[in-house]
Amino acid sequence: MRIFYICRRVPFPPDRGDKIAAFNAIRHLAARHEVHVFCLGDGVRDLANISGLQAYAKSVSAAPVDEFTIKLRALAALVTGQPLSVAALNESKLHDAIQKKFTELRPDLIIVYSCNMAQFAEHFPNVPRIMHFGDLDSLKWPQYAERSSIPLNWIYAIEARRLLGYERHIAQIFSHALVHTEIEKHDFERLIPGIPVAVVGNGVDLDYFRSAGEAKKPASMVFTGVMDYRPNIDAVVWFCDEILPIVQANIPAANFTICGSRPAPAVRRLAKRRGVRVTGWVADARPYLDRAEIFVAPLRMARGVQNKLLEALAMGLPCVASTAARSGTAVADGQGILATDEPREFARHVIDLLGDSDGRAEMARRARAAAVANYRWEVQLACLDQVIAAAVSGHCGHQLPRTAC
Repeated sequence: MRIFYICRRVPFPPDRGDKIAAFNAIRHLAARHEVHVFCLGDGVRDLANISGLQAYAKSVSAAPVDEFTIKLRALAALVTGQPLSVAALNESKLHDAIQKKFTELRPDLIIVYSCNMAQFAEHFPNVPRIMHFGDLDSLKWPQYAERSSIPLNWIYAIEARRLLGYERHIAQIFSHALVHTEIEKHDFERLIPGIPVAVVGNGVDLDYFRSAGEAKKPASMVFTGVMDYRPNIDAVVWFCDEILPIVQANIPAANFTICGSRPAPAVRRLAKRRGVRVTGWVADARPYLDRAEIFVAPLRMARGVQNKLLEALAMGLPCVASTAARSGTAVADGQGILATDEPREFARHVIDLLGDSDGRAEMARRARAAAVANYRWEVQLACLDQVIAAAVSGHCGHQLPRTAC
C-alpha cells in the first residue's frame, strides 16, 4: 500500500513527543507499505535530519519554516478568524509538494499526525484519511489561559474556541479519528460527539531505554524535556520554587538536573540555585536518567501521554509526578509512579524515596515492569494496523474496527 504520512517536524531524531510518535509509526508502516513523508522543518537545520528516515521512507518532502514566520502568521490570524496554530503552519511550499506527489503517485491512504497539519490533506476527499489527533490541542489552550495574564489569556481563550471548531470540522471530513489515551478518547466523545474514535497509544523503545547500571548520584532527581516548551518551563520552575526547598530542608544534599535542549531564560536562571543543574542539549539523555535516583514530572499543564515519563519508567526510575502527568499513562498510582498535585505531599514522596534505598529498589522494579507490560510499540501499533485495514476496506463513513484499541 502507498501511504502519505504528514507531520509537523522532520520526525528524526525521535527526541520529543510528536517526533517519537511519528517516527515509530513510520518505521512500523515501512515494514509492509511504501511510505512517503511530508513535514515542515524547524528551520533549515532540521533538513539535515532527513537522512535518518532514509531507511524507512520512500521519500521525504520537508518545507522549513522559521519562528518569525510562524509568529507573523499567527498574529495575522487574530484578524482573519482562523485558528492561530493552524494559520501559523500554513506553508505553501508543503502544500505544493504534497499536491505534486499526489498527482504523480496517487496514494492509497493519507495519515496526518497533529490536527494543525490536517490542512495539508483537506483537499483529497477521495482518498481514505486518518487523523491522528494525538490529543485534542484545543484543551491545552484553556490551561495556558489560566496561567497567563492579559493579553495572552485572552488570545489563548480565543484559540481554544477556534481550534475546537477546526478539530470538529476535521473529524467530520476525515475517515477515521485517533487519539493516544482513553482520557483523550472520553474528551473527544464529549466535545465531538457522534464521531467514532479509536485509541492508538504511544510506546517506548524498551531495548534502548534500559538501565546500563551506572552508579547513582546520591539524593539526585532528574527531569527531561524540550526546555523552551511552556508546560516544561512551568513544571521545573514550580518544582524549584515550591518543592525543592522543602526537599533540601530535609536532605541538604538533594540535587536536581534539568536535562533538555533549548532551555528558556527562566530555566537557565534556575541553574543559579543550590543543587540545580541545567544541561542544555545533550546527545543522549539516558546516562542522566541512569545516574539519578528518582525522576520527577511536576507538570501542571499536561495533556495525553508524557513520553518522558514512559522513558523514565523503562529505565527503571521511581517517578513522582503530577496527577495530570500520571493520568496519561496506564500505570496505577504506586506501581512505579507516585502522583500528587500538592507541593508538600510531592516533596514528602521525594524525601521518602530518597531516604529509602529498599523502597526505591522496589519502585524501580515496578517502574520497569509497568513499561514492559503496557508500552511495547508493536502492541500499540497493531491497533493502527486495524484502523488502516478498516479505512481501506471500502467501508464508508466513520466505521472503526470493533477491536480497535
